[in-house]
Amino acid sequence: MPIKRKSRVAVLVPGIFDRGKSMLQMRSALESAGFTAHCINLKANSGWHGMEHLALQLRDRVEEVTVARETCALVGFSMGGIVARYYLQRLGGAERVHKFIALSSPHFGSFWAHFLPYKGGRQLRIGSEFLSSLNRDTSVLESAAPVSIWTPYDATILPQSSSRLPLGKTYQIPVSLHRWVPQNRAVIEIVVAELAEVLKDDP
Repeated sequence: MPIKRKSRVAVLVPGIFDRGKSMLQMRSALESAGFTAHCINLKANSGWHGMEHLALQLRDRVEEVTVARETCALVGFSMGGIVARYYLQRLGGAERVHKFIALSSPHFGSFWAHFLPYKGGRQLRIGSEFLSSLNRDTSVLESAAPVSIWTPYDATILPQSSSRLPLGKTYQIPVSLHRWVPQNRAVIEIVVAELAEVLKDDP
């Protein structure tokens, strides 16, 4: 079987109620660095139908923007990081992705999700079976060289420590507001550098 090639394609997955506007600066920076960046516009991005529904859309988008035997990078902001994880861990996405970066994603849930009375909200709550299941086999993420970026001032992901994956690299960046994380210059620089680093040894 031919060895897979790491492409310069990056798929950006926005957070709840976000059509991708929050990640436009990151997309521009990635494109300036020679990447082809795509912002996915998730349908029902409130999470109403659950993370599975959104992850299927992500799977289809990855298939659209990559070619056979090539892998891509995924950058997920907030809920988008959990959508990406479901795709990677439950839908075979680990075979198509060589780099995964999560920005302020509630890997262990958030207090505020308890006020979202629908499937996606229940899945993002602290102690939910959905997140517990994903966290029982995080080893699946190892092939995607995972990175988590978080801010200690996050008032949306509570506790803030929930944004730290239990494996891979972790960066703490002091961003004042949750919604500013994907637009923060230091965060964008880390994302660009991490995506470039993983390509260095690719033929």
